[in-house]
Amino acid sequence: MRHRGKIIEKNGQEVLVQVEDPAKTCGSCKGCVRLFPPKTSPEDYVLCIKDTSGRYQVGDEVIIDGEMRPYVRALAVLYGLPFGSLFAGYGIARLAWGSDSLGGVGAIIGLLLGAVAARMITRRILTKEPEFTIVARACS
Repeated sequence: MRHRGKIIEKNGQEVLVQVEDPAKTCGSCKGCVRLFPPKTSPEDYVLCIKDTSGRYQVGDEVIIDGEMRPYVRALAVLYGLPFGSLFAGYGIARLAWGSDSLGGVGAIIGLLLGAVAARMITRRILTKEPEFTIVARACS
């Protein structure tokens, strides 16, 4: 997840980067909702990032990148587990009672149980905020 920002303050090996409004940067895909809640002011788009190299100064425009692996895992669990449990619930109920209508009830129960389990697992996966790093200076 890459964003463009401007360094507004430097404190030792940490820099504060004011990130551009994602809606202005990449349109209205709403993929940045977790990082940037809707209807916030531009002052809220400030991230504290470690700069151990010391190459970046106040006023530099930079590209920052965040780790996407936890989000991909969370999405796989959030959509895959309920979907799989829907079919598992149908199959178990259909085999146990031999009726399609009861199999449908089992599918709904499986879907709901899978959704609850997926929500709990996803919250564990996304316990901490994403860590961003500066990958390059931005061209003006």
